[in-house]
Amino acid sequence: MAEPVPDKLTPVAKRYAREMLTAGVLYSIVVFAGAFATRMDLPHWVIVVAAIVPIFPALLMLRAYITFVNGVDEFQRRIQSEAVMIAAGVTGFGCFTYGFLEEWAGFPHLPLIWVLPILIGSWGVALCFVRMKYK
Repeated sequence: MAEPVPDKLTPVAKRYAREMLTAGVLYSIVVFAGAFATRMDLPHWVIVVAAIVPIFPALLMLRAYITFVNGVDEFQRRIQSEAVMIAAGVTGFGCFTYGFLEEWAGFPHLPLIWVLPILIGSWGVALCFVRMKYK
């Protein structure tokens, strides 16, 4: 009979997963509700509120991440910090470069809503490379 798989998640990681999942579900609900609300004939102020509400669960995600980083050891903080700095640089300089391409070379406009997802995605990729560097 196979032995049970040991629980490898630390209490900090478990809390992070729980808080991130809760915030992610809440985020999904408000985004879908807001998208649905924009298809209805509602007053403009309601649409403005619907556009702002997704920020609150996103801030809960940020809080979960900060709590996680504050709960890990110095080496893990270094890995996280290095990955975030790389992601910020890639995203910042990428947006800066694309801004010049939009203005001077007539490239199509990209909405600012994509900056944070690009930052998070590049952080994930950078985290993989930084972790490999320390193995």
